[in-house]
Amino acid sequence: MPGRIADLLCGRRTKWLVLALWLVVVAVAGSFAGRLESVQKDDIAAYLPGSADSAQAVKRILGMQGENLSPATVVYERRGGITRADDEEIARDMKEFARIEGVVAELPTPTGGRTFDRDDLDRELKPYRDADGELPEQLRAVEDKLRIPKLTKTVKLLVAQRAKDGEAVQVVVIVKDHGGRETARTIERVRKVLDDGRPAGLAAHITGMVGFQADALAVFSTVDTDLLLAAMGVAVVVLLITYRSVVLWLFPLGIVGIGLSVAMAVNYGLAAAGVITVSSVAVSLLMVLVVGAGTDYALLIVARYREELRRHRDRHEAMAVALRRAGPAVIASAATVVAGLLCLVVAELNSTKGLGPVSAVGVMSAMLAMTTLLPALMVVFGRWVFWPVIPRYDPHAAAADPGRPGADGTGADGTGADGTGVWGRLGRRIARNPRLVWIVTFAGLAACATGLAAYREGGLDNADVFLSRPDSVVGQEVAARHFPTGASDPVQVVTTEQYVKDVIVDTAQRPEVTSISLGAAGNGDILLNVTVRSGDGRESERQEVLALRDRLRAVAAPDVNVGGNVALIADLERGAQRDREVIIPLVLLVVFAVLALLLRALLAPLLLLATVVVSFLATLGLSSLAFTHLFGFAGVDQGFVLLVFVFLVALGVDYNIFLMHRVREEAHRHSTARAAIVGLEATGGVITSAGVVLAGTFAVLVVLPLSQTVQIAFSVSVGVLLDTMIVRSVLVTALTLDAGDAIWWPGRLARGFRWWRGGTPLARFRTSRVRPQVMLRPRRLVRPRVTLRSGPVVLRKREKREGEFSGK
Repeated sequence: MPGRIADLLCGRRTKWLVLALWLVVVAVAGSFAGRLESVQKDDIAAYLPGSADSAQAVKRILGMQGENLSPATVVYERRGGITRADDEEIARDMKEFARIEGVVAELPTPTGGRTFDRDDLDRELKPYRDADGELPEQLRAVEDKLRIPKLTKTVKLLVAQRAKDGEAVQVVVIVKDHGGRETARTIERVRKVLDDGRPAGLAAHITGMVGFQADALAVFSTVDTDLLLAAMGVAVVVLLITYRSVVLWLFPLGIVGIGLSVAMAVNYGLAAAGVITVSSVAVSLLMVLVVGAGTDYALLIVARYREELRRHRDRHEAMAVALRRAGPAVIASAATVVAGLLCLVVAELNSTKGLGPVSAVGVMSAMLAMTTLLPALMVVFGRWVFWPVIPRYDPHAAAADPGRPGADGTGADGTGADGTGVWGRLGRRIARNPRLVWIVTFAGLAACATGLAAYREGGLDNADVFLSRPDSVVGQEVAARHFPTGASDPVQVVTTEQYVKDVIVDTAQRPEVTSISLGAAGNGDILLNVTVRSGDGRESERQEVLALRDRLRAVAAPDVNVGGNVALIADLERGAQRDREVIIPLVLLVVFAVLALLLRALLAPLLLLATVVVSFLATLGLSSLAFTHLFGFAGVDQGFVLLVFVFLVALGVDYNIFLMHRVREEAHRHSTARAAIVGLEATGGVITSAGVVLAGTFAVLVVLPLSQTVQIAFSVSVGVLLDTMIVRSVLVTALTLDAGDAIWWPGRLARGFRWWRGGTPLARFRTSRVRPQVMLRPRRLVRPRVTLRSGPVVLRKREKREGEFSGK
C-alpha cells in the first residue's frame, strides 16, 4: 500500500473524513441490504443455462402457458382404505385449491381439440386395423399408453387419482412457479387447506418439485439469522483468545457487519438488474465468507499495528507503518480470492455463475472495510482498545532491528523472538532436514488423498438433499408405496404439431414408458407428460430418460425437447462436469498470476500452487471417507467439487500469501533460510487464529439440515485447517528452506542462482557465499551498515546502535 494512502487513512484529520464517508455508505447500503431475499431464485430450472435441453423445454412450456407452471403433488393416505368421509373431504379440498391465488385449476383446450380428441385418434388408427380390428404392435402401444380425456372448452387440471390398493388418493395441484418466496407462499396456502378440517387418521402430504423447493426455502428462511450469529460467535471466541482483550473484538466484528451489509446491498442491485442469479445457498455462503475473510484481514492488520505500537510513540504513525507492511498481503489475499471466485462467471450453470460474483463482492467489501474503516477507528480510540494487555512504546524497540518479529522479545503472536517461541522452534527443527520434512509431509497428504476411492459420483435426489425428513420427502415415500413411480413427476416432452404424431408413436414403443397424457398447447407447441418407470433405481431412471431424449431427437430434432425433474438433474450434472473441466485450470492460472506479481517470482508461485492442490486432494479424500462411512450420504452435490476447489485454492493460498509476503520482506535483510524461520515465527500465531476463524465460520453451515451445505462446510473446514496447520507451517516452510534463494527465481532475491553451477544441474543455493546487507534506519542520520557474512549473524546491542562494521 503506498505510504501516502496509508497516511490518509489514519491521519490526524483525514481519519474523520474516512469515518464520514463510511457513515454515508452504511446509510445507503442499509436501505437495500434487507431486500436481497426478494430477488433470490431457488427453482432448479433457473440454475440451468438457456442452451440446456430441459431449460429449452421449460421456456417452450412457459410460452404456451403464458407463465411457468409446476406441479405440487398432494397425497392423501389412510391405512386400511380411504373412507367416504375422506372422499368428501378431498372433494372439498379440491374446490378450495381452485380458489387459491397462484393455483391454476384449468387450461384452454390444446389446439381446440383438433389433434387430441379421442374420436380423432380412433379415426387416425382405423385404417391400420386388420379384419379382426387389431392394430400393429407399434400402434397398439399408442392405444394402450396414450391417455386422452374427452375434451371440452377447457382441461380440468385438478383431478383425483385413487390408488389400486384403495389406501391413497393423489391430486396434482398446478401452481404458478415464480421461484422463491411467492411460490412458497402459495404452497403454504395449500397446506393450510389440507390442515383445516381433515378427518382423524387421514394423512396428507405435499411433494413434487414445488414441494421440495418450498421445504428447502423454509430451511434457509428459518436459520439465516442463527447462521450469522453462530459465525460471529466463532469469530468472537477466537478474537478473545488471540488478543486477550475485552474490548478489541468489538471493532473487527462490527466492521464485519458493515461489510456484510454493503455486500448484500451491492448484490441486491446486481440481481435486480438481472446481472447475476442469487440463490439461498449463495446468501448463506456470503455470510460465512464475509465473517471469516473479514476477521482474517482484521487479525493480520491488528497484529502488525500492535507490533508497530511498541516502536512508535504516535499511534497514527504506527498504523500507517502497519498498513504499508501488512496492507499488500491483505490486498493480495483479497485479490486472489476475488480473482478465483470471478472465474466462476464462465460457468455454464447459472447457480455456479451467480455464486462467484456474490462471494467476490462479499470478499471485496470485507477487505475495503478492514483496510479503511478499521484503521481509522483504531487510531480514533487509541491504545486502550487493547486493554488489559496494552502495547507500550519502547524506545529500544524503535531502535532495534526491524527484521525481528518484535522488539520487546515477543513476536506478533506474543511468542518469543529469535526462535524462542513455538513457531520459531518449529522452524528451527524443520531447518535441520527440510527435504526429509517436506517429503514425509507430502507422503502423508498423498495417503489422505487415497480416500478418493470412496468418492461417489452423481448428484443428490430431492429426498437425499435433506438430512431430516420434511413433508415433501414423506409425501414422496407415500406416493411411491401406492402409485406407479414417476406418475407424480412425469417427463415433459415438448414438440410441434407437425411432429406430435411421430413423437407419440415412437415414445409409446419405448418399453420403459408406461403412459402418455396431454399437457398443454400453444404457439404451435404441444406438451406431453410421459411416465417412465424407475427400473432398478435412480441412475437407471436417469439413463432411460436420457435414452428417450436421444431417440426423440432422431425423430423430431430440433423441434423436440425433453424436460422434467429427472432431465433437469441430468443436465445439471452435465453442466457441472463441463464447469469443472473449464474453471479449475482457469483458477489455477489466475491464482498463479496473482502470486507471481506479488512475490516477483515464478518458482515460488508454482510451489505454493502445488501445495494447495495437494492439500485439496487430501481434503477431498478425507471428505469422501467421511461422507461414505460417517455421514452416509447417497452422493455429493453436482457443484461440490468445483466449489470446494475454488474456496480451498483461493482461501488456502491466502495463508501462503501472508507467510511468503513476510518471508520476502525479511529476505531483503537475511538469507532466505533465516527469513523463512523469522516469517513463520512472526505470522504463525495470527495465521493460525485466522485459519481457526475461517474453519469455524464455515463449520457453522452444519446448522442447515441440507446435504449440500454440510458437505461444503465439512470439506472447507477440514481443508482450511489442513492448510493452516500442516501445509503453511510445515510443507511450505520446508520447501522454502530446501530451495533457499532459488525460490525467488527469476527475481532479484535469487542471489547467486544459476541453472548450471560447476556442471551440476540445479545446484544447491545454501552454499557459503558473501552477501552484502544494507540497512537504513529511518528518522535518524542515515548511516549505512554493511555486513559481510556466510551464515546467520547475531549483532550485539552496541553494534546495532553504533552501526559498526561486523561480521562472522
